[in-house]
Amino acid sequence: MTVRKTASLVGSCCLLWLATACTAAPPAGPAAVRPDTTPSSTPSPRREAVRLPGVEAGTTTVLKAGPRKGSMVVGDVPPGRDELWVLFRCRGAGKAEIILEPGVDMPFTCLDDLISPVMNRLDLGRRKTMTVRVQAPDSVEWALRVTR
Repeated sequence: MTVRKTASLVGSCCLLWLATACTAAPPAGPAAVRPDTTPSSTPSPRREAVRLPGVEAGTTTVLKAGPRKGSMVVGDVPPGRDELWVLFRCRGAGKAEIILEPGVDMPFTCLDDLISPVMNRLDLGRRKTMTVRVQAPDSVEWALRVTR
């Protein structure tokens, strides 16, 4: 076989290969089964639990409640001169309000997908017994700690 015939044969093979490689595959008929490419529903990540706020070093818990949903009378803070710390966490679309009767209202907006932490220092001077209430819709989960 001469070089000319070999080159011609190689050229023909290359053209034949290109013609078949560049041709689109025939469309799938009605009997063809295609794999399902719909993404499967993946379980949503676990939501972090609303937990009772921790105790800061050097403080004493006076009242605590939760986690729970909706409104509640938490209890009484005894009289004294100590400053109070109100630690609160909430999650759920809605407004929550911490009320220390008489005289202190603390409104908060709670978010649906995020735990909102709140820490307030109250220096009321000499105080009488105060009743602590939380007002919140059932859509809001919360936890409260009052320390001195």
